[in-house]
Amino acid sequence: MNPLRTRHLALMLIILAVLAVVAGSVTHDAPYTPPPDGGFSHRTDQNGSIPGITVKNGERRTHTEPPLILVHDVTPYYFDDLREIVAVLDEYNYSDRTVLFVIPVFDPDHYGNEWSLKNHPDFVGYLRELQLRGYRVELHGYGHTYHEFNCSYETAKEKLDNATALMSSLGFDNLTLFLPPAWALNNESLKAILKHNLTIVTTDWLIFPNGTQRRIWNREYTWYIERNEVEDRLSVALHDYRKAMEQGTPFYLSIHPGVINYGGGLDFLREFLDTVCCQEKS
Repeated sequence: MNPLRTRHLALMLIILAVLAVVAGSVTHDAPYTPPPDGGFSHRTDQNGSIPGITVKNGERRTHTEPPLILVHDVTPYYFDDLREIVAVLDEYNYSDRTVLFVIPVFDPDHYGNEWSLKNHPDFVGYLRELQLRGYRVELHGYGHTYHEFNCSYETAKEKLDNATALMSSLGFDNLTLFLPPAWALNNESLKAILKHNLTIVTTDWLIFPNGTQRRIWNREYTWYIERNEVEDRLSVALHDYRKAMEQGTPFYLSIHPGVINYGGGLDFLREFLDTVCCQEKS
């Protein structure tokens, strides 16, 4: 064989090998991207476990229900802040439209087991009380460490096994929703979460255990806002809510304890609920 052609062939084989390694790395770490199909292909028989979505077989999907409130970072670390949030929600009898996303062992890298639910029976009792009053308790990671679920399948499975076992030991069985800390996922961790029969809540999608998706509108408007920012943020949120209603898209309002308790956050929540609850009555 011609020496020049031999060198060219060897170079091509090296390039192909490098591309194969790079492609394998990207496949493992790539964030999950739902298909651009609108996400309306999931089975209607799954809706019983998902708040804010009610569809009868054969009906065209529309959305006229009030917003869901998603409370992130529910942990004993924010006990007092959570009480303040619940006080506002209770003013509007909003328990059955609120989901509490619980961290079983908050930030063990910094605090060890200090904020584990097992070490705070008073907080666990409070969650049980809220659950009896209609608040929904669901899962928000295991320790909520940095990008906790941007990890391998095996690591995600271990964290989920530990999280669900701890929650079950405290009486919180039948978990159906999972909100990933910092919204961080990849294809491997996503497979592990769905394998646990949990529906994943992201900013734009519900991802069901069978892998299908449902479009949602999930936003946060109260990230350390000052009191003089309340009206502007409220205007944006209500505009988004009305737009979502027109599109038939469920509207979820995300809030964080500690964050919403700062400045004008709770004032925003009160005015937002006052507006949407008045619209519902009319």
